[in-house]
Amino acid sequence: MNTALPSAMWLPFGARILRARSDKGLSRAELAANVGVTDDKLRDVEDAYCRPARSLVERVDTVLGTEHRLVDAWAITLQAEAFPNEFGDMRELGVHAARLWEHQPMAVPVFLRTREYSSAVLRPRHADLSHEEIEAMVEEEMAHRAAMTGPDGPTLRVVLNESALQRPQGGAEVLNAQRDFLADLIEAGIVTLAVIPEETAHHPGLGGAFRMMEFADRPSMVYAFAAQGGELTGDPEQVGRCAMVREAIEDVSVELTPRSELLTARWPAG
Repeated sequence: MNTALPSAMWLPFGARILRARSDKGLSRAELAANVGVTDDKLRDVEDAYCRPARSLVERVDTVLGTEHRLVDAWAITLQAEAFPNEFGDMRELGVHAARLWEHQPMAVPVFLRTREYSSAVLRPRHADLSHEEIEAMVEEEMAHRAAMTGPDGPTLRVVLNESALQRPQGGAEVLNAQRDFLADLIEAGIVTLAVIPEETAHHPGLGGAFRMMEFADRPSMVYAFAAQGGELTGDPEQVGRCAMVREAIEDVSVELTPRSELLTARWPAG
């Protein structure tokens, strides 16, 4: 008997069904009865303990009136499981992790940014977009931050290059407020944060930014960031190599506290 669970990529899909059902005002038992399955079967779909058949998703789509969006999401997730490099809903996947570790050499991660810092990072990267479009992207980042740092988010561990907290992205006021915000998150126990000092002679993280996601009952996954998009994999060999890099990064990192000078000093004075 094969007891292997589907990959973690199905967690966002299950959550999508749960949200659609809640929006419709149906209990799980009511929806299950309407689509011809047991309550236990629907729970397994929503909790990503099984990979649902397309025919079931089509019936759920019809009952919930989601206009084929659930079927489309099912097809995208199925393809993503087979070809993980093309999985696009990385942010939502991260929310479902039990533990998330991330190395960022250039900037503060999306889920730890202040609104002003987010805007200061996005505007130069998207100079062709209007103010309204940038603001919409900032709102998305803030919603993602709320999910990641909320009570149901993963345990967060981040290692930055020291320069990421010295670069005055957006100016002195923006950088200093971002430092204060990180100090508050550390104080509240929401994230643990470390830096790789600039004088590190043998920097193990020069391969670029990457994220490791560990799940309660599924294999770990790694996302390697790129200038446009990135690469997601659950391949055990690649995950294992990234775990070794993570250990090397941790070995040379310096832990930050809310009172660390790197967070309390005011730019440009320090």
